Amino acid sequence: MTSTAREVAQRAGVSVSTVSRAYTHPDKLSPVTLSRVRQAAAALGYEPLPVRRSDPPPALSRPTIAFMAPDIANPYFAAIAKAAQHRAHARSFNMIVANTSEDIEQESELLNGLLPSVQGVISCSSRSTDTQILEMAGLLPMVLVNHSVESVNSISVDEDDAMRQIVTHLAALGHTRIAYVGGSAHSPSEAIRSAALRAIDEESDELEIAQLGNFAAFAHGGTAAADLVISSGASAVIAFNDLVAMGILSRLRQRGVEVPADISVVGTDDVLVSEATQPPLTTMAMPLERLGTAAVELLERLIAGQSGLCEQVVLRASLVVRQSTGPV
Repeated sequence: MTSTAREVAQRAGVSVSTVSRAYTHPDKLSPVTLSRVRQAAAALGYEPLPVRRSDPPPALSRPTIAFMAPDIANPYFAAIAKAAQHRAHARSFNMIVANTSEDIEQESELLNGLLPSVQGVISCSSRSTDTQILEMAGLLPMVLVNHSVESVNSISVDEDDAMRQIVTHLAALGHTRIAYVGGSAHSPSEAIRSAALRAIDEESDELEIAQLGNFAAFAHGGTAAADLVISSGASAVIAFNDLVAMGILSRLRQRGVEVPADISVVGTDDVLVSEATQPPLTTMAMPLERLGTAAVELLERLIAGQSGLCEQVVLRASLVVRQSTGPV
């Protein structure tokens, strides 16, 4: 049975992308690292797939870019991918959509598998470490969405400001004890949002924000968290995203807790179905279309060599107030 790049990486104590680089760009590795990878490959009988180097495509051909997301079934990522696809088509790019299933190693393997056929990549909410991202960005033009790494081009939302807008809204309604139901511990957005809420809690003597932990970023995650929300004594809850908020709304209804009379609920993202919940969901509208469009525009400049400096674009979200929030 043929060995894989992952097995070589484990034996050599390096990342999968480093194994790929040992065969595609060996000059970018130190002699020690290159030797370690080659020795591990020889011991395992690993034979890399040949990377075909062809002449530059004719001027009329359509270059191809890749869009990688941790879960394309999530409407948040789907909306960004749709906007990126629309912009890519308008700019005469083909776009491949790749789902990484929130698996860091799968993310690296997918990128290495795409290397011979794509001219650039958009990595949306990457779960990889900063070191791994820097390695991948060294292989081809890359734009990060909702993740910032020094020296890598990115476009993101001001998550700190978004959390402050939500807390300001709830405080204006008289809420002083607020619960937060977090998302995946591996999500870059979750790290920023929970940190922002901790900072707000520390800054204010009048507000108390209880962080209830990390939950699956889907309705069943909100359902699992709802009983904790009730027992926390909070009069309002902020959900990591709209899907989590929907699960909270459903469970509160089962428990006979009225929204917003007993507990106010706020989501994040403003996905299409958030207006159809009962009651309609107050949420933080993220500029999803702009994220996808701007990512393609930035990647296009990188591919064309028109962006000499690292660009890190930050967009602002806006609060959409509906009937799921009300006075204490």
